[in-house]
Amino acid sequence: MTSRNRIAPLLALLVVALAARPAAAQFSLGGQRAGTSSATFLKIGIGARAVGLGESFVAVANDPTAIYWNPAGLASIQRQDLSINALSWPGDVKYGHLAYVLPVRRFGGSLAFQLGVLSTEIDETTEFQPFGTGRSFFYSDMLVGAAYARRWTDKLLIGAGLKYLREDLGSDVGGPTTSAVLVDIGSIYYLGYGSVRIATSLSNFGSQIKPGGTYTSPVPPYEQRTYDGFDPPTVFRYGVAFEPYERADMKLTSSLEVNQPADNAQVVKLGLEWTWLRRLALRSGYNFSADEMKFSAGAGLFANLGQREATVDYAFTDGGSLGAVNRLGIGVRF
Repeated sequence: MTSRNRIAPLLALLVVALAARPAAAQFSLGGQRAGTSSATFLKIGIGARAVGLGESFVAVANDPTAIYWNPAGLASIQRQDLSINALSWPGDVKYGHLAYVLPVRRFGGSLAFQLGVLSTEIDETTEFQPFGTGRSFFYSDMLVGAAYARRWTDKLLIGAGLKYLREDLGSDVGGPTTSAVLVDIGSIYYLGYGSVRIATSLSNFGSQIKPGGTYTSPVPPYEQRTYDGFDPPTVFRYGVAFEPYERADMKLTSSLEVNQPADNAQVVKLGLEWTWLRRLALRSGYNFSADEMKFSAGAGLFANLGQREATVDYAFTDGGSLGAVNRLGIGVRF
């Protein structure tokens, strides 16, 4: 790598870091907006690989989970690619996600599809039976979506997607259901200095999410009321990634990302991935802004199965008082 190419990644990192500083001051009170959005399951990071990198993935985004982080990254996938991810979230919550990418030469880009299902079983309690009524109900979320991305120039990738979500807030015991259609857009731009690329994405953009129908107030005078609406958890991401060290047998990828959610304070994340012989990958990441779940780590194994390539990824997140969060991902490229 020439001296010019060595300096460029450092400058890119410096630009992102400096941009984050004034934004941090501007949005220092963003934490006051916590708890003001609906469909918050959309905040749960998808993909053991991405989470192993500390969720600093907006400028990496080169596997099917890019449909979640930055749909522009789907344009870099040249073969059919399937990704299945599962995680165990605190509170006995289970979340499974499937993503499939299909390059279509006729359209000059890649199509992608996703399906996510989150569910948990909750014991019913009341004011007079705080230890349970003996009944339980299910809380579940479902997400289906599609995205399209293409390489507009040799340096610029652009993608966009639509997704439909549905939340069941205990309908079997009289709870409401909600649904919405949201939009994701993103871009990745290669600066032309080594592998340095910068990226932006806007996720979960849409109108307020509001249950239909009415409910009866549980206190006198027992009025019929309508439900309030809440905004989706929209988040704007921007970041930079590059390979400070790359040879035929070994590669090191570094990534820095800044998130500005609509319902919380700014978040800064950093991730590293070391890959050896396309057989083994070790990853680590850190969230500088989180109260819990600051540190993540993970590993990946690669295998050739004839004309197919398979990957198995694992990620661990230290949840502190919330306990450890484990993720497992399986991918097949064919």
